[in-house]
Amino acid sequence: MFKNIILWTLGVLSTLFILFIFYLIFIVRIGPVDTSKVNSIEVTGIADDFYEGGVKDLVVKLKNDDAIYYINRALENGFNLEKIKRELLGKEITLWHAKSRSRNGGGHMMQLKYQDSIYYTEWKNPLARKN
Repeated sequence: MFKNIILWTLGVLSTLFILFIFYLIFIVRIGPVDTSKVNSIEVTGIADDFYEGGVKDLVVKLKNDDAIYYINRALENGFNLEKIKRELLGKEITLWHAKSRSRNGGGHMMQLKYQDSIYYTEWKNPLARKN
């Protein structure tokens, strides 16, 4: 009897584990973010807020846009939050981000630009205008 309970429990746990792995692979799409130019989406909007999120990430919120865009580890790699707020808050910025895995869009930023100034890029040859 006790042996059957243990076998049944192990079977249920194994099934749940396999379903969780399928969920991660096919729904969440675990793995590194594709940061190539081909996988990027250009977005232009008014910078509504800049704040720290995650682990020293710079998060950008655009006016009338539910998506959240971020530069991974930006605040530990030279970005000054107060300075970026002074310079870009309320201004029309252009950013390129990876095609998102989330429903709201947004996600990992590969380039941040204001007018002719590129504030951040992950690309060797930055994009100056539309893809």
